[in-house]
Amino acid sequence: MWSGEGAISRERLTTAKAVLIGVIAVTSVFPILFVQPEDAALHVNVYKYLAKTGAFVGSMLLIWQFFLGFRGAVSSILPDLTWVVELHKKVGQYGVLVILLHPVFIALYYLELEGVNIYSLDLGQDFSQLVLLGMVLLGLIAFISISSAFFRGRLGFYRWLYTHLSSYLVPPFLLIHSFALGQTIQGTGLRYYWWFLTAAMVAFSLHRIAHALGARAERYRVVRTRVVAESTTEIRMEPQGRGLRPAPGQFIYLRGAIAENSHPYTVSAFDEESGTLGVTVKEEGSQSARLQRSQEGDTLLLDGPYGVFTRVSLSTELPLVMIAGGIGITPFRRVWQRLERERGREAHLVYGNETYSEIAYRDELDALEHVHVVHVLNDEPDFPGEKGLVTVNVLRRNVPQELASYQFLICGPPVMIVTLEEALIEEGVPSNQVSHELFAS
Repeated sequence: MWSGEGAISRERLTTAKAVLIGVIAVTSVFPILFVQPEDAALHVNVYKYLAKTGAFVGSMLLIWQFFLGFRGAVSSILPDLTWVVELHKKVGQYGVLVILLHPVFIALYYLELEGVNIYSLDLGQDFSQLVLLGMVLLGLIAFISISSAFFRGRLGFYRWLYTHLSSYLVPPFLLIHSFALGQTIQGTGLRYYWWFLTAAMVAFSLHRIAHALGARAERYRVVRTRVVAESTTEIRMEPQGRGLRPAPGQFIYLRGAIAENSHPYTVSAFDEESGTLGVTVKEEGSQSARLQRSQEGDTLLLDGPYGVFTRVSLSTELPLVMIAGGIGITPFRRVWQRLERERGREAHLVYGNETYSEIAYRDELDALEHVHVVHVLNDEPDFPGEKGLVTVNVLRRNVPQELASYQFLICGPPVMIVTLEEALIEEGVPSNQVSHELFAS
């Protein structure tokens, strides 16, 4: 079993995730305890509680989505950033669905209790102005939800990103709307809870702005670049300050200047003594092409490290099978280097590419003695080894034990990952022995 900074137990991760979900659930439901029933018919109180559930629980979920969207804060508590991003999405989706209860049932509540149609607006009255604010807010939520759910592919990444960032206007407007109109907040101790949330959101917002301006970024100087495969370059950098301490398989966010968007790259090389680290960049767009043209002495901004891919596997004693597709090889480099030094664990690396020229770190892979390397090429008819795609049959032919005996790590294109995970589970491999990380353009 491996231990130390690179190892992290599945149990600890599972516990941390369960605690976070529990905190989200409790804090989201907590405001309902302050809702007081009306001295009215049962159905009026049903309307009231459904309306308040939509207002409070829905608002809390969207506020939590806001908190979870800031990697610089959440990663210090829970390092599995990929899981946090998925939770961020789910919390937002449920928040939108729950908050829709509010405009429906608050209208029914006022209609039954006071005979008032709150959507018959008189903009000369403060109440109607605040109702209009709520309607605009609901429209903004609908716009963000529909664009993310149905048009993300058509919008492209950056247009979707800037559209999605408008969601951070939602929590402040929710708080303004609820403070101004919320009788429960105005008349009970819930107002202190709501003020605390407001203060927390302001602090998070300031922290996020500072993060975007590079306040937490580590500055690195490029010391070397080298081509490691067709259209693929390794960039080595040395820290200009304390630097980062990434564990094997972790990634960082990198940008050339404060005005640029950050992009994630796996740390494919790291020197414990000097702090020098490397990333491996495949040309897949203007940003990666520009990064490949980095010159010695250039300064890059890094933040992180993030992620737990490969780290859980370091705490198990199972023999290891690493499966990579294309640039998905990068998280495994530091793992195979460690395996070569320690040599106490059976290990295999199955690496799929189209051609010879696309094999990254080919010379290094060919020199491995302990780790058993299997190349699978899809567009080399004369290749004497495995041809085509990486499949379960390829794995069976190249490992000595039953597949269920191994810990599998998969990194590459989404189609490859989904296909292999499903096939391995059908072969009887327990799901907790299959982990993946997506590399998608």
